Amino acid sequence: MMNSILDDPKATINHVNSLAFNRSTGSVGETEAAFYIRDQLDNKKIINNFEYFGYIGPKRVLMRLTYLIIITYLLLNKLLIVIVLYFSIKYLFATARNYSFIKEESSKNLVSTIPANNRRKKRPVVILTAHYDSFSTNLPYRLQNFLFFIFRIIIVPYFIIKLTISLWILANFIVSPNQESFIIDFILMSSIIEFLIYFLIFFLIYNTKKSMGAIDNASGVSIIIELAKKLNEKPLENMDVIIVFTSAEEWGLIGANRFCKRNQKSLSKKYNLNKSLNINYDMIGTYIGLLNKKSLFNRKEINQTLNKNLEDAANNLRISIVKHSPVISPKTDHKAFLKFAKKTKTDFQVACFHSAKDVKYIHSPRDTPDNCDVQNLNNVLEITIETLRKIDSESYPSEKIR
Repeated sequence: MMNSILDDPKATINHVNSLAFNRSTGSVGETEAAFYIRDQLDNKKIINNFEYFGYIGPKRVLMRLTYLIIITYLLLNKLLIVIVLYFSIKYLFATARNYSFIKEESSKNLVSTIPANNRRKKRPVVILTAHYDSFSTNLPYRLQNFLFFIFRIIIVPYFIIKLTISLWILANFIVSPNQESFIIDFILMSSIIEFLIYFLIFFLIYNTKKSMGAIDNASGVSIIIELAKKLNEKPLENMDVIIVFTSAEEWGLIGANRFCKRNQKSLSKKYNLNKSLNINYDMIGTYIGLLNKKSLFNRKEINQTLNKNLEDAANNLRISIVKHSPVISPKTDHKAFLKFAKKTKTDFQVACFHSAKDVKYIHSPRDTPDNCDVQNLNNVLEITIETLRKIDSESYPSEKIR
């Protein structure tokens, strides 16, 4: 028999089923997902708003690299007049000035705030997060991560060194055009190699059609939708709750980073961040996982007391959770809030529910709703509610409420 504090125990899995489609960043599907979430909140009269942001996507990077190669060719072939003509036309006319082959991409976070019953100044805040975009690849997740790792430690340094040398050579070439032909060949060949590597990595990995994104991360979204409803029905006494449905997580935690950057000053001014926390929900599938250590190179526990509170709640509810101490920390939105804690120089705590062993399903056709156990979804919701109410009750233990 299914146990749940929800009026409809199947509500969470129903959300997963409703969101099980391509939600790749910047796509129509991503927008449909955002509107679905908004409608769920609107139906319960939960105030919410979109926070829009622009970002540079992979297509724009490829196009800019193409521009750079073309300009390099023109310079080396002494066709400076073509470059001058292009920029003259582009910036002379308003229509041409605003035209771009690949415009800056845009996306949006959906944010909702549920105020505490007691509106103290500098009260604590709880920020609950889950990303609603999805990602599909042509390669298994672990192989994909390996390629990105190689890209970061080998190819990126090569590009930086090559670019530095090329710019130095190019500057000398412009000053003194009578250079050896091998210099021109070096710049041209290295530029082509650079473009091909970017091109191959992008098209080898990226696929917009395969994954339904159930575990990653319709599961997390379904939980915080229902958390928003429960907390709106019965708000916390002493802590505001901010619920953030982030986007562009799959392209580098862009949505979470933009939320933190945009709201850092206002959050610092309004709330006591030393007593505040973030819980991120990214992948709740065949079991319940909880991130414990930061990474192989940083064995420090991810938070001071928040994980213990979550574990205590799970034990009280007789729910099994698995703690993970990863070799490499998963690239989820919790990292944006760890950075936020450092920037604000506070004891702001961060936790992350993450079923790491389920990575074998994600970013592929195997990431389907049948791999999301509805009892796990409901259990995470119950653990969260019990933990928040306990922390909330202990926020001002010796202070009388006026």
